[in-house]
Amino acid sequence: MWFLGIDIGTTHIKVAGVDEDGTPLPAGRIRTPTLDVGALVFHDAEVIWRATTELIAEYARTAAAPHGPLGGAAVASFGQEESVAVDSAGRMLYPSLAWWERRPVRALDAETAHWLDSYEQFQVSGLRHRLDQTPERTAHLRAREPELWRSTARWVDFCTFGTHRMTGEWSCATSQITHSQCFELATLAPHAPAMERLGLTPGHFAPALPTGADAGEILPASLPGVTLSPGARVVIGGHDQVVAARQVHAMSGAEVFDSIGTSEYLMVGTETFVPRTRSYELGLDHERAWHDDGFLLGCPIPSGKVVQLLAELFHDGDFDGLFSDLATTPSGGLPSLQVKVGSTGEGTEGLLTLAGVPAGARPAEVVRGTLDHLADLARTTIGEMCELAGRRPGQVALMGSLFRRPEMAAHRRERWELPLHISPLTEPVASGAAAVARDALTRSGVPHPGHDGKETS
Repeated sequence: MWFLGIDIGTTHIKVAGVDEDGTPLPAGRIRTPTLDVGALVFHDAEVIWRATTELIAEYARTAAAPHGPLGGAAVASFGQEESVAVDSAGRMLYPSLAWWERRPVRALDAETAHWLDSYEQFQVSGLRHRLDQTPERTAHLRAREPELWRSTARWVDFCTFGTHRMTGEWSCATSQITHSQCFELATLAPHAPAMERLGLTPGHFAPALPTGADAGEILPASLPGVTLSPGARVVIGGHDQVVAARQVHAMSGAEVFDSIGTSEYLMVGTETFVPRTRSYELGLDHERAWHDDGFLLGCPIPSGKVVQLLAELFHDGDFDGLFSDLATTPSGGLPSLQVKVGSTGEGTEGLLTLAGVPAGARPAEVVRGTLDHLADLARTTIGEMCELAGRRPGQVALMGSLFRRPEMAAHRRERWELPLHISPLTEPVASGAAAVARDALTRSGVPHPGHDGKETS
């Protein structure tokens, strides 16, 4: 028997398995399908789920074939800001605008946006208001697609959508639902003032459950071509970065994490939710961790997008050339260089601003100076996050494919002077989701052929 982890990501859909002993299986991946509408890019949940089930079927026929039937699964996905409107049967009514896109005209009124971004609301939701999350997206549908909005039964993220497709039951991860800004982070209770302002009800959201909670039995027809173990179930996965952090924590004991994908996301574990003025000023996220009573401080930095932009600008998209520059160019070569990065939600325009570049500066010096700035920004932010969380920086776990580049890891060691754990996981989200399923189902007493129900480490 084996257990499946599904990672619905920005650029790729990935699946990975673990066997009953926790031994990882090779991962599989495909490009995440996108839908172009005019100048904007969308994610169609129906298309993405069909592609996911095809990938799973191929994976079951190949990498997982020697390990028998599927015993369970968990889904992780990009954040709740990418959600879709579905009808009472769970069919998508409107696709999700890709999280990096921006509509030219705002739908949410300025007064409500200001209220959502206030310190008072930060003390409730743990989040600053950001453009094109649930408040803006649902406002757009109410204003521009009123008939469609009247037919909307639920507003669901891609993790919830996939879990429902496999089980027929509605459930949402606690690490996703609070990003809607419609729930109290401390209690997970619906926040009536926010919902009233946004024209939402608690019924628009699936019931929230923590990572690892039982989400229902897998419907045989939901995964064609996959042999299921009797009683095979889905358990809650959640926000991709949180699921990856859970797995890396289990391997390293780290409570401070730095993950680079399309965005770099810094996370620091904390046992309590104490929103402070400084965390509000820094724009930190307070979110639920992977266990019932735990929290994370989070902060996004667009490092992954900046690295991609630098590679395109100076090396025709060749990352090997960029990392060669990083490894062979000493720091401090351009003391006049001033670097400014935009938010994770910005497109290429506004993402990176360089000033003070002297005539004759070599591209390698610009690359090095820019990556020095990003590393120093991340280190300073981690220090402040740890102080707010009441812990020492200690060991920092680095996750993601960019940190598996030796040049990038060496650069962070040089700039940070902190003990670093470089995660060996090639797909920490998918393999983390598979481990969530295995850990929950082999310890829960759910009977599975060939398993004695004892706890394993």
